[in-house]
Amino acid sequence: MGEFNLLVSSSPRVSGRARREIMTRLRALGDEAPETGLNLTRGIRAVGTSLDPRQVVAELRALCVRSPGRFRFTWRWLPVDLWTGTDLESMKQGVASLRGKVRPGETWRVTLENRTPDHVDARETIVALAALIDAKVDLSHPDKILLVEIFGDRVALAVLAPSEVFSVVKAREAAAGGATPGGPTS
Repeated sequence: MGEFNLLVSSSPRVSGRARREIMTRLRALGDEAPETGLNLTRGIRAVGTSLDPRQVVAELRALCVRSPGRFRFTWRWLPVDLWTGTDLESMKQGVASLRGKVRPGETWRVTLENRTPDHVDARETIVALAALIDAKVDLSHPDKILLVEIFGDRVALAVLAPSEVFSVVKAREAAAGGATPGGPTS
């Protein structure tokens, strides 16, 4: 899973069109051979790009604000820092390797998306992972988000600034209203 460094969501009904949109956007940014071969669950695809995934998110958000109609089939783009197994020890090791991304003085929160609730206890997982990061928690306006996306036997982890999450809907709203896109789900 290490080669997949983005999660892209779309409607499951347009999976093929979403895949083509992903390929087109990444190629336009300079990735000659993006990989979009792994559907993790209905509507969420693991994507591999040779480009910096955070830069991809920034450039795609800017494109969407300029030309909202360029995004018809994808909804949200998220960078992934690393993949682990779903056992708590693997997730703790992954978070331990990422905790330095929350710098001294920054606030943070955990966002856990558990698509296999029978495998992982969300509350227990959040408590165990939160204990590894020694920084002030801010649930409303954090500087960083520890993203934990659980899919069957694999977990995508990332520590992201709110601006490193790209929501097509939020970018369109910003374009329509003149606001600057940002926030935990942008």
